[in-house]
Amino acid sequence: MFKFILSCIVFGTVMCSLSSEWERFKRDYGKQYATDAEEVKHKQLFIENIQRMHRFQQTHPDATFTMKINHLADQRIEDLVSKKRSVVNTVHSTSFKESAEVKDLPASLDWRVKGVISPVQNQGRIQEMVLSVVSTEIIESLHAIKTKKLVQGSSAQVFDCCQTIDDPFDCLKNLTGICRQSDYPDILRQCNPNQCPIYAKFDTINRLTSKSETTMLSWIQDSTLWAGIDASAESFMLYDKGVYDVPNCEQTIWDHVIQIVGYGVEKGRPFWICKNSWGETWGEKGYIRIVRGKNMCGIASHVIQLDSKQTSGANRPGDIISIYFLVLLVTMAAKMGDQFN
Repeated sequence: MFKFILSCIVFGTVMCSLSSEWERFKRDYGKQYATDAEEVKHKQLFIENIQRMHRFQQTHPDATFTMKINHLADQRIEDLVSKKRSVVNTVHSTSFKESAEVKDLPASLDWRVKGVISPVQNQGRIQEMVLSVVSTEIIESLHAIKTKKLVQGSSAQVFDCCQTIDDPFDCLKNLTGICRQSDYPDILRQCNPNQCPIYAKFDTINRLTSKSETTMLSWIQDSTLWAGIDASAESFMLYDKGVYDVPNCEQTIWDHVIQIVGYGVEKGRPFWICKNSWGETWGEKGYIRIVRGKNMCGIASHVIQLDSKQTSGANRPGDIISIYFLVLLVTMAAKMGDQFN
């Protein structure tokens, strides 16, 4: 009888604590619900997510990352990620360039410090919107790298014109590019190719077929990467900071997309720097660092890099040398022509 009473007291204390956390959560994130029934539903999800987080922390005391309650804690992970897709079914059969050369590559790279990455967005409750958001970010970053001008692209245009279960880049290439966000701010639910002028485009779509993170290192020197991943774990939804490395992540399916903007090493652990689309209050100000070299969550299973023939705003040393010799050859040819005239 005493044990029963004690267990009731403990249970009541825990529930009281969870209710207190729930009220704090609603206050911190300005949560409001249309009906009492709706609030009860989300409170139950909140409690279940907290319990899962605590179980993970207890069973993985040596985890290389931490979790915390964030603005998504009253949601189901299924409401945030899209339909699971098999990597085998989505990889195109066309052969694209791949390179394993990593000689003389820097130990770390972060495209954010170069001013070519737009602010973190929040995709909202439209799961399939993530494809449009990240695909737009890849193109606008490529445009910024080439022109030294960062202009936010229209993910609404991509959503209206190139909805797909896979990546939309073939469709966007046929459209010749994307519009500015300021010219096409809202989803119209129908495609009008003449809605706005194209400002950013690409010429080449490189799709990784080898799952080689070495090739990814080579590719990211030129531009950011688009990657499909398995984000279905609650540990991903409640990620706080650190290098994400979990034992139960799929490598052959994907249900979410991220923009890989760099890489580095922390305490001997190599990682990718990835931009998510769940707002700045998630993770490391909207970003997550995922362990590199393990194909964690399939990060190397469905990767795309774009390239463009647009002239860069700043030439590389090798480009300057090539231009010098080209000018020299043209000058010599002109002088030889004068001699024969």
